[in-house]
Amino acid sequence: MVREVLAQTIKSMAMMMLFFTRIPIKHHYDFDDQDYQLGIVLFPLIGLLIGLGLLIVKWVTLFANPYVSAVILVFFYVWITGGIHIDGLSDTADGIFSGGDKDKMLDIMKDSRVGSFGSLSISLLIISYVILFANNLGGTIFVMAIMGKVAVLAAASISDYAKDEAGLGTAFIKNCTDRERNIGFAFISIIALVINYRLIVPVVATLIIAGLITKFIIKKIGGMTGDTLGFVHEVSQIIFLLIASLVL
Repeated sequence: MVREVLAQTIKSMAMMMLFFTRIPIKHHYDFDDQDYQLGIVLFPLIGLLIGLGLLIVKWVTLFANPYVSAVILVFFYVWITGGIHIDGLSDTADGIFSGGDKDKMLDIMKDSRVGSFGSLSISLLIISYVILFANNLGGTIFVMAIMGKVAVLAAASISDYAKDEAGLGTAFIKNCTDRERNIGFAFISIIALVINYRLIVPVVATLIIAGLITKFIIKKIGGMTGDTLGFVHEVSQIIFLLIASLVL
């Protein structure tokens, strides 16, 4: 029984790593819905792995100018994630701020071309990361990587899928419940308290703001998509770092 649970956990974790990171994994698995459902529970662990990578890069570049170190961190972050959530941020910004109706917003978000709001959002995101990476300690940046994943769980747990046809975010949104969100919150709370108890303030504040952003998007397009979850992910990480820099 224990061996079966462990094997299933490893399989689901491998699937999440393949989907959400560029960490090379050789596997022989055929993934199914059960793997995805457990993978959602394990989603914060993907943030933990990314956070460990960022922490190592932060330590290795301690000798460098803080802003040089921050630029290296941004390059590493974009590489290890494949920019998947940044792409969602860009698409969502183009759609949500287009001023159109629901259908027009969703059509714009499907368009592979980057519009003016998408370009602006990416530029502001990168600038924000550089400034905040330079002015936060490694432990805070480590927790940030988990924060983005937990914020996605929070957003997915209170929303329905916005599109009629299936997309990359369909299974995630339909299978994420209060249980997954609460497990994620408990996980990041423990990590935050161990690293620095004051980090619980930006954790809670970020989750509240992520919920408000989610409600705003739902009001605009009637639900969430994979792109809008990416938007919540990236914005939540920036909010977390910003609040952390104020309270620590």
